[in-house]
Amino acid sequence: MSGLGLDSRPRVGNLVVRQEDEDEYVVGDPATGTFVVVPEVGARLVELFAAGRSVAEAADEVERRTGEPVDALDFVEVLVEAGVIDGRPDEAAATPPAKYWSVSRIPARLVRPLFGRVAWTGYVAALVATLVMFAAEPSLLPHYEDTFIFPDVVLSLLITNVVVVVLTIVHEVWHALAGAAVGVPSRLRVERRGIFPVLETDLTGLWALPPERRYGPFLAGMAIDSVLLFAAVAPRFAWSRGWVELPPELVRFLAMVVFSQAVKLAFQTLAYLRTDMYLVMATATGCRNLHQVTRLSLKRWIRRLSTEESTILRHAHDTDLRVSRWYRLLYLAGLIWMIWFAIHFLWPSAKVTFGWAAGVLIGAPLASAYWWEGIALLVFASFNVLLPLGVIVRNRRRTRKALA
Repeated sequence: MSGLGLDSRPRVGNLVVRQEDEDEYVVGDPATGTFVVVPEVGARLVELFAAGRSVAEAADEVERRTGEPVDALDFVEVLVEAGVIDGRPDEAAATPPAKYWSVSRIPARLVRPLFGRVAWTGYVAALVATLVMFAAEPSLLPHYEDTFIFPDVVLSLLITNVVVVVLTIVHEVWHALAGAAVGVPSRLRVERRGIFPVLETDLTGLWALPPERRYGPFLAGMAIDSVLLFAAVAPRFAWSRGWVELPPELVRFLAMVVFSQAVKLAFQTLAYLRTDMYLVMATATGCRNLHQVTRLSLKRWIRRLSTEESTILRHAHDTDLRVSRWYRLLYLAGLIWMIWFAIHFLWPSAKVTFGWAAGVLIGAPLASAYWWEGIALLVFASFNVLLPLGVIVRNRRRTRKALA
């Protein structure tokens, strides 16, 4: 329970209220990215709180307007429990300012041209031009061998992964810039999508905006990926036609960039992993909690749901339930693919990598260059394997702390 009572005046001046459906409103704090869906009476209560009414005064006002009694204190407790407002007394509610990624604090007027009509035309044109070049010269299509840009396997892996990390940061920077263009700050964090560790730009504040204003920030990462892919394919296409001369090392490097960007774009289409296209699809269909509703609807086929899980599914929005009927087929197909990918690619490559590193460490002279290569490869492989597990442990600790 919070420290608020009937005479309290909840601090809601920082909240936004936006109508979502005929009798549903989104209420939340863009600064923290916390939002809840409330009925119309809840939206009216928030407006009255913002006008300076106490809990009791707001309840009386709503009852006079509607002729129905309303438990305003219970509604306030719901907002407190959801983290939308602070339930502490004024003197105890010194909330530290939210920490956002500095990139997302760039003034909107400076970054808005990057996401205007002309810019989006350029993003789409880059993707279309790349597909045309692939069709005209199929040899430019990415292959897994493209990651080995040097005869030295360790050096190739290290350089490839450094480039992938840099390009991933560019992807996330574009998300943050697109958020800044619509006035939504963001945070950068490490998360997990299935068995894959990922960088993620937290743009939860977008849910305070109308649906049509969310698509740009959601698609911004794929937009810059398309431009970078075009920038890597175009020189190789010109080289393949004999129009320009390129050093062999640059040709191999560009091929590696093409492979990484193509894989990244393909990954974003895996909606079941809650990627960028999942957010686009959820917005387009008007879903609120599609991923969790789908997961729980599948889970109950295998095992009994907990009381909390059953409550979530029982009170799920009709749109989520309707869309989940076909989305769960995509979800299942994605899970099957991920298991297949782990068995046929991740596990064999991990065995080869760890086996090769162990052989080097055993056979090479201690502290020799070859021995240090084995150490580097062992550390790199261990990091890739353990990072998703670390994210799981971190998230569980955060959940336990929030519930404590």
